[in-house]
Parts: sequence; C-alpha cells; structure tokens
Amino acid sequence: MSDPLRIVLIGAGGFNRHNHAPTMQLLAQGPEPELRLEAVCDLDEGRARAFCDDFGFRRAYTDLDRMIDEVEPEAIYSLVQPGATAEVVARVIPRGLPVFTEKPPGVSIAQARRLAKLAQEHGIISYVAFNRRRAPGLERLKGWCLQNAPVRHIAAQMLRNRRRETEFGIGTAIHPLDCLRFLGGEVDGVETLAVPYPEPPARDFLVRLHFCSGTIADLAVLVDCGLLREHYLATAECAAMEATLGAGYSSDFVSPRETAYADNAVASDTPAEEDRLLAGGFLGEHRAFIAAVRSGQMPDCCLQDAQHSLELAVAVFEGYSGALVDFCPSAACPYA
Repeated sequence: MSDPLRIVLIGAGGFNRHNHAPTMQLLAQGPEPELRLEAVCDLDEGRARAFCDDFGFRRAYTDLDRMIDEVEPEAIYSLVQPGATAEVVARVIPRGLPVFTEKPPGVSIAQARRLAKLAQEHGIISYVAFNRRRAPGLERLKGWCLQNAPVRHIAAQMLRNRRRETEFGIGTAIHPLDCLRFLGGEVDGVETLAVPYPEPPARDFLVRLHFCSGTIADLAVLVDCGLLREHYLATAECAAMEATLGAGYSSDFVSPRETAYADNAVASDTPAEEDRLLAGGFLGEHRAFIAAVRSGQMPDCCLQDAQHSLELAVAVFEGYSGALVDFCPSAACPYA
C-alpha cells in the first residue's frame, strides 16, 4: 500500500463543503488512507480554519504560494469559484504538480484553451471534475457501450425544475454534453434548437450530436419542466442499456437504476448506489485522480480533454448547428 498522497486545497466554499471535503475526509480516514490533508487556503481565514476543524486539514492559509512553499505537497486541489478558476490554475500549473480542478475549466473557451496549453507545456497530470463520468451507473453504461459496439444511438435527458438562470447552459448543461462525449467519443457536428421561455433569457435546448464514430445522440435539456431527472439510454443491434442517475440529480419519486436489455428481455436490472458521494461520482473522481498521480497516466478528463466539452457547451449555448471545427462564438458571446 502506497503512503497517502499529500495534498493541499485551494478554496473552502460551500460546494466543497458539501461534496469534495467530505470525500477527501473519507479518503483520509481508515486503516489504509489514500490522502493526507495537509492544508487548506482561502481568502477568508475563518472559513479555512473551519475546514481544518470540520474535515481534518492540518493547517490553514490565506496565501496559496506560501502554503505550497511551506507544505511541499504532492498534488494541488484548486476548487475555487468558476470566475477565479483560470487565474488560480494558471498560477499553480508552472509548479509542475498534479492539479485537480472543478468544471468548467475556466469560464470561456479562451481560458480553457490557455489552461490546456499550459498543462501540456508543463507536462502535468490534471483532472477536471466532470463528476458524472465517475458515477457508477455511467461507468457501467460506458463499459456496455464498448462491449456492444457499434452503438447506434444515445438518448439523454436533463430535466430540471425552476432552473431558468442565464448561465445554466454552461454551468450545468455542460454535464450531459460531457457525458455524451464520454459515452460516444469525439463529436464531429452538432444541431441545436434553443426554445425560449416567454420571459427571457431562459431557454430549453434540444441537441443532436454527430460523433466521428457514426453514433448519433439526442439530448433534451429542459430547465423548468416540474421534474428532476437525468437519464441516458444507449442502443445497439438487438440490445440497449439505460441509466437514471440518483444522488440528487433525479426527484425522490424517480427510481434511479441501470437496466440492460437484449432481444426484448431484461438482461440485468440494478438499483443505483444509494451513497451520495459514490452515486454522484465524487468518490470515484477523487480516486481516479489519485490513481493517475500514482501511475503517471493522464486521466480521461484532463484539461486538454475538458476544453472540448466547454467548446461544445458554448456552441450549444449559442444555438449553433454545423461542424464543430467551423464554430466561432459571436462577438456578444460571454463565453468566447
């Protein structure tokens, strides 16, 4: 068993407190801990100290450079607000340490491309937390897709209630788009229909993706339909598999599960994991990052890969239809 990975955390906000910090604490406990929580840095010293008290970090800082210099960690978690992500990650990449960061990798295509280029130039291991990729149901669906190739079609739904905020298309709808890339591979072209609500700027998005493999995917992102559900269905010749996510991504009355079919019969039917950190992919993504650091092998959702999910999300946000290679954001696009 390897020694625990010595890590520092930048950012002690609410999303971290609810999702990442409990996961880190879990991985730092037990007879064979996987992480050693050396320090946390936040502009609010009281908030950083609260993280030490609540989750077991050893030291609190307000200066990230001082923290890294004094602690000499083996990896850095940069989990700040989206608007600060690009600046902070660009600041730590030149240190040459593995970096774990939240999605999106910057709030614009330009920022995401800059981070990807920096990561490539410095040869670092990076991980962007598209947590659905590590949800057990979607990992099993990915395995099914590989075993039953060629996949003919993938259908996905992200249904939400009263989520009419302007940035939903980038901040949240990027998840199913990234999942479809995870399941289907690289996207060649996109067709987008944006359906506005009477009160702008809220919109639903109906999207068709054309993959380089020949697979077609259809995605419905409905932001205010009175129901929470996130669902993926892949079909191949004489076979299909579907996964409905739990962990708060579907309403309590929706049954999250994975079901496979073959020749018009149920081949397997498994309820989704009940533990929120496991079902939501948080535990899986942290373990995937640790494994990547240990092996030196780049994970599937590194900064170089994540830029493509952001480019796709911006294309959909802009209502674009056409080849992705030809997409150019409008001058008014806030995510260019």
